[in-house]
Amino acid sequence: MKTTLTQPLYSLPYSLHDGYLTKLEADEETLICHFPDGIFSTIAPYEQTAGTKVIFTGVDWDSSFLYVFDGLKNTGAFSGEKWDLKAFLPYLERLEVIDETYGFWQAKWKGLLTKEEEMVECMVEVCYSGEMVYEIEE
Repeated sequence: MKTTLTQPLYSLPYSLHDGYLTKLEADEETLICHFPDGIFSTIAPYEQTAGTKVIFTGVDWDSSFLYVFDGLKNTGAFSGEKWDLKAFLPYLERLEVIDETYGFWQAKWKGLLTKEEEMVECMVEVCYSGEMVYEIEE
């Protein structure tokens, strides 16, 4: 029997948990995610950064989506809407990132989306073949 032990692919220097995404910008192959209140360092002393942009390069728009669920539910049946991520850009009000997962050329963020005056669950999937860059204001 062959046994393979794996570890996480990489340790990120920052966490988006409790970060507020307020604006998305895009061009042909780049997605810029604006976190004006900053994000959090995963290295001691675990400080909050100044305003931050998370930039994805080599974005595959045909494989990048945003799922907006109808409300807040823990379990059971659900409904909602699937958007092409690029088409959703002008509709973003505010997304509080609760959880983030990274894998083979994918980033997935789960969180709470402010939609008009209510909060709903949502999930963002970004498929990219380039880099994920943190650009932090000094």
